[in-house]
Amino acid sequence: MAETENPAVSRIINSEIVLQHFGYWPDFHDAEITKVVFETYPTGRYSVTFTIEVWEMVNELDEQGHYKQAKHCLIELQFIGIEEMEFNSFNYQNVIFDLVFAERGSNIECRFDSSNGLEAAIVAEEVLVISLTPTQR
Repeated sequence: MAETENPAVSRIINSEIVLQHFGYWPDFHDAEITKVVFETYPTGRYSVTFTIEVWEMVNELDEQGHYKQAKHCLIELQFIGIEEMEFNSFNYQNVIFDLVFAERGSNIECRFDSSNGLEAAIVAEEVLVISLTPTQR
């Protein structure tokens, strides 16, 4: 499923990288967080970067009766200038039900709704797509 014209998504720096790869902004359903890095800076600001394994579900079944997948990639998503953060239940497998972005004043709010593992909510000054690396699966 794709998000339609979400103003918060349009504020994500380098969001066009994701839009070019998928043709839309995905909802990250069943994506898996494979890495999280917290960083501090002498300025007093800090950031958190998520590496997320993402793909598109195709409306076609494979031999086992599972939906086929396409456009596999790893996306590095960084939140800079964090104002608020909740981070719970990170474990060996962290599957997202969906990733929800919204504007909160001059900041961007993001909620990681979990299917398994990590539940997180972040309010940050900026969100940045650091990279999108196509992968084979």
